[in-house]
Amino acid sequence: MAVIREKPIWKFYINGGHETSTKSVATAREKSCIIDEPIARGGTDTGPMPVEYVFVGLLGCTHVISNKLAAANGVVFEDMKIDIDVTMDSHGTRLIKPIDIPFPEVILDIDVTYTGPREGAIAVTEKLKEHCAVSKMLRQSGTKVTEHWTLNGEKLASA
Repeated sequence: MAVIREKPIWKFYINGGHETSTKSVATAREKSCIIDEPIARGGTDTGPMPVEYVFVGLLGCTHVISNKLAAANGVVFEDMKIDIDVTMDSHGTRLIKPIDIPFPEVILDIDVTYTGPREGAIAVTEKLKEHCAVSKMLRQSGTKVTEHWTLNGEKLASA
């Protein structure tokens, strides 16, 4: 099996554009996705809204980085469920007034079934916020990101 040598700093490219006034199609690594608004906002509801994609990215980043951290700490995540509750201030997107923090609060409920040492699983919960790029971007933009972890049925204090 070939060894993948990842570069610490790298670039990637996304392209796309206008289909309608509310619908876009974007492509990354030859995979396309539709970005659209709900019918109530003039869209065709054929894809998630742009702001929802931010949190789809957070879910994916949380999942992938948690599994990398688990492996690095001698743990295997057998199952992982992530629910994300987002509070959005839509004053900016509704053109009412510019705002500094469009997402004041985000709460992740992360429920994991794992094998391996409990200390390793706890280490994942402590280190995730330092390694998930989407979480870091949100935190550094002023969003309060709270993680509620449940490990093998044990609810941990919020991180």
